[in-house]
Amino acid sequence: MENKKIRTNKIKCLKCGDIIESTSVHDFRFCSCGACAVDGGLEYLRRVGEHEDWEELSEFEEA
Repeated sequence: MENKKIRTNKIKCLKCGDIIESTSVHDFRFCSCGACAVDGGLEYLRRVGEHEDWEELSEFEEA
């Protein structure tokens, strides 16, 4: 299993078009229409909502 460090933790809501980013632990953010949310900052990835409602935009680097 590869170890990768999270560089950016963000998604794009496919319903409203918002790009939302969590920048620190427990930085829980919803898009403006409430269809999806992101959490975890650079420590972990957490997504809320239906998987088909967002596009993953997070970036990683080798740990």
